[in-house]
Amino acid sequence: MAGYKVTIEELPSGKWACFLNLEGHDEPINLGKEFKSEERAENWLNVSESVTAIEMMIRKHKK
Repeated sequence: MAGYKVTIEELPSGKWACFLNLEGHDEPINLGKEFKSEERAENWLNVSESVTAIEMMIRKHKK
């Protein structure tokens, strides 16, 4: 599996989102969820839904 890390960033709208940073890809990949606070985004990373989203994006963008 490709090397990756997940970051949490504030969007221009003021909401927060989780991004997948894959080795070999210049742009981070938005995992598709937006949150009202950074804390909520961090909490989402602890649930199985986030694991599924990360695995799906890795498979989708695998070179």
